[in-house]
Amino acid sequence: MAGSDHVAGRDQETGRAHAVPRDVADGPAPWLGVCGVPVGVVQGSWAGPRGLGSADPCPDCRRLVLG
Repeated sequence: MAGSDHVAGRDQETGRAHAVPRDVADGPAPWLGVCGVPVGVVQGSWAGPRGLGSADPCPDCRRLVLG
């Protein structure tokens, strides 16, 4: 899947950014990153500053989404 198929999710305890499939993010909480970690907030594109451009993007999400 391309990065545009995902939104940025954030683990509220650690602040780490996770990729959440767009179709999952459109539904009600709870949301899970592609790596299986629950996220408390979804906002913005995974390819943007709150996802891959953040200070702490999840390496597993990066690997799973980008290949």
